Amino acid sequence: MTIRKNENWGATAARPENLVICETDEAASQLATDFYLQQKSIPPIAITRSNLSRALGTKGADAKSQNMQATPFDLIEVTFVDASKTQQKVLALGYGLLRKSWWRGDIVAAMNTSFIGDWDCAPRSHPNDGKFDLLTVNSDMNPSQRLIASRRLRLGTHLPHPQISVKQLTSFEADCSAKPNLYIDNCKFACVNQCKFRLLPDALTLYW
Repeated sequence: MTIRKNENWGATAARPENLVICETDEAASQLATDFYLQQKSIPPIAITRSNLSRALGTKGADAKSQNMQATPFDLIEVTFVDASKTQQKVLALGYGLLRKSWWRGDIVAAMNTSFIGDWDCAPRSHPNDGKFDLLTVNSDMNPSQRLIASRRLRLGTHLPHPQISVKQLTSFEADCSAKPNLYIDNCKFACVNQCKFRLLPDALTLYW
């Protein structure tokens, strides 16, 4: 089910008996990954302190509520190879981010939501629209330009910019020749040699 802009999202539903309460997006990502890697259905999840929820106009789930707002939700499958040449898969609820530093080098983010922390990185991004937003920062963007952009990121006014691009995709393989660090929903992984992002539409149901 695609959630379109300016339309109501989800539906009121009774709290599922098998609902799993997660405190953060990171915890929900880890839980979903565990079930996914075991080839099991991901259970319904409620997140009480969710940065992802900002994009949906809520502050997180009420863990005690018996009637909740349920919505199917896309996930981003992140497949990467680390320094030990081991391939891993992790599911991202909000975003997967590749960078060495905010202040130099290429930055790549596959985003299911517009927010990374307090930064509104992809203000036109919309959850569960059947695609992820790929944000890229060109390595030629100098530190002074990045400082100006960082000041505008809280309000999402850093775009348009000739060295920052945003486009919608369902899959993307990043150039990891600089061996960037990988971040998934605020969880940092070691530097990676390869990284692919792939959208998994309607992969789980979130309850709020």
